[in-house]
Amino acid sequence: MIRFFQALLRGFFGRCPVCGRGRMFRSFYGLRERCEYCGTEYERTGNQSTGGMAINLVVTILLGFIGGIILVLRWPDAVLPGLALLIVVLTLFHIVFYRCAKGLWLGITSLTGDMEHDG
Repeated sequence: MIRFFQALLRGFFGRCPVCGRGRMFRSFYGLRERCEYCGTEYERTGNQSTGGMAINLVVTILLGFIGGIILVLRWPDAVLPGLALLIVVLTLFHIVFYRCAKGLWLGITSLTGDMEHDG
């Protein structure tokens, strides 16, 4: 169980989910091919970003749903401006959180044995 959370946290923070020392990203969205320390290949079969996109979408939708409920219950007179603000915040969140979601997904794939490890 500790290994599970460790791989998820490493992925979330952009570290290699296998060794925790290497960096997964070369730029904000650009993924490295493999870990510079342990040699783990991050995307063996090409662009496996569907899982990261799904995590990102689900988290953004849940935050939007919760934010909408809070908005309606707490400030019923200011729903329209609050909704506009909520849309802007969720859009920015969706853009920024994608990197973390992709890291989480790569952490999950490392636990399933879908990554090749050279070291």
